[in-house]
Amino acid sequence: MQFLKQFLFFLVVISIISFIDSYYLGAGITGIDDGNIFLNYAHHLAHGDGFVFNTNGEHVEGFTSFLWVIICAGAYLITANPELLLICFSLLLTTLVFTNIYRAIYKDVAVLYPSFSKYFFWIYTAFIITIGPSFVAWSVLSLMENALWNFTFSLLLILVLSTVEQGSVSFKKKSALILSGCLLSLIRPEALAWNLVFTVILAYTFIQNKRKLFFPLLYFVSFVVVEICLTLFRLHYFGYRFPNTYYAKISPDRIYNLTEGAKYALSFITGYQPVISFLFVLMTIMLLYAVFKLKILFKQKDDTLANSSIVKKFAIVTGIIWIGFLLPCTTGGDHFGGFRFYQHLLPLFAWGIIVILWLYKFYRNSNKDISAIGLATLIIFLLIIALNNLAELKTPAKTQMNFEFLLARQDRQLATSLNKTFTIKPSVGKIAIGGFGLIYEGETVDLMGLNNIAMGHSPGDRKGIKNHAAFNKDIFYTLKPDVLLPQAVTDLNEAHIVYFGLIDANNFDNQAMKNIFNDAAFQKLYLPVYLYDIKNNTGYFLFAGIDFIDRLKNNADYKISIINS
Repeated sequence: MQFLKQFLFFLVVISIISFIDSYYLGAGITGIDDGNIFLNYAHHLAHGDGFVFNTNGEHVEGFTSFLWVIICAGAYLITANPELLLICFSLLLTTLVFTNIYRAIYKDVAVLYPSFSKYFFWIYTAFIITIGPSFVAWSVLSLMENALWNFTFSLLLILVLSTVEQGSVSFKKKSALILSGCLLSLIRPEALAWNLVFTVILAYTFIQNKRKLFFPLLYFVSFVVVEICLTLFRLHYFGYRFPNTYYAKISPDRIYNLTEGAKYALSFITGYQPVISFLFVLMTIMLLYAVFKLKILFKQKDDTLANSSIVKKFAIVTGIIWIGFLLPCTTGGDHFGGFRFYQHLLPLFAWGIIVILWLYKFYRNSNKDISAIGLATLIIFLLIIALNNLAELKTPAKTQMNFEFLLARQDRQLATSLNKTFTIKPSVGKIAIGGFGLIYEGETVDLMGLNNIAMGHSPGDRKGIKNHAAFNKDIFYTLKPDVLLPQAVTDLNEAHIVYFGLIDANNFDNQAMKNIFNDAAFQKLYLPVYLYDIKNNTGYFLFAGIDFIDRLKNNADYKISIINS
């Protein structure tokens, strides 16, 4: 009953944040563009087409979460428009994340400082509100796999932490650990690294508590079997070891990846949120204190130090945060706003409340070490704030989350309009293809390669615009879509404005496509046109292939005006 009350309260809090986010960002229920990519694959899977992006298209893994695609496909079997159902499902998972973490920390708060436990609920609620806006946007509204990943990851961590306590580990808990670890492998590729980390922690806690190492070994074997099966399936079905997104996004230059990843990590610490920056510094200093001064991690039991298991737990959580902080550095970070790759770490900073309580308890006993920890935390925190102010003098504006939602919604509308305009659907080349590809009834050609094997595996260094650097001109001329980058416009004048914006060297689309619009070879094959659909009274700017223009010239339903540069 207590769990249900807590769950319902947090459900109300997160629902309110979701409504505020949705209104402020203009999110609706369409999700972000990449979330619509999941829906595209799920729609095809639910209708028996397999893992394809286009109907009757090639087998391609343009997604990074097998389990989320399968769940979305299941939602399509229930309703033809599963967005609201998936958002509600994500809302429940997100609520479980916060409820489970609250209950795990509350047990330690009640032991460490019983008189404070009655206030902890409200402080924890304030913490949820603090991290809520970006966390809820990603976990609830995006239609991405974040909620599923956050839930499974946090549950697995809580289960692993419970093995710190002395005594036997129940069969039920062991079963939950193995199941969670195996599911984690099906949600994101980085689960392999995380499962290795959790195996090491399990081995550590079992050795510390003089348990046999059979279970950590069983855990290791279980997720390795899942990883092997997943890899064999990929090789058989798609022909490649990794998702197509890996080949399209990740540069082969490891130094470049580390450099870009370091920038991403530092921008999170210095620019995400002062509360998180403060807790990160505090928990890091306490981790160092626990390891090198208290030597708590290397002792089976320390009767001289009160609450030694609590110290071990927040030290392990801090270590997990650091590993999660560094992992994206290996792949070069991310381009989305809101620090998508760090979202699953945000709820873990609630363990910082335990750190503060522990410090307060021992500060009252006039421990000089505690004063030093507080001073060091304050100094480093202020330095981080200063670094953020310095970075903002030069760093360009970050990608805004509202744009990600707007992009999906506008491209859905564009695809709906083009479906009405063309009886015989031309192939369409696009850069952002999630919302468009989900709705458009013809072939969508992914110019960035995430959902196109030829472009995704094209030669190149993948340097430039993050996650948008796979475009290759030679591959493009092989794919040769009928039309390119269509946009709804009101008249010929607006079409001119769109065209001259695209050929600007600083234009995002032009940069992503390596300035192809100004190439002589491109200009021989494609012309910028204003296409007016007389029957539906709609107009478009687009680059049209010469052959496509010839097919429409004698069609009385269309008026084509070539834009002269």
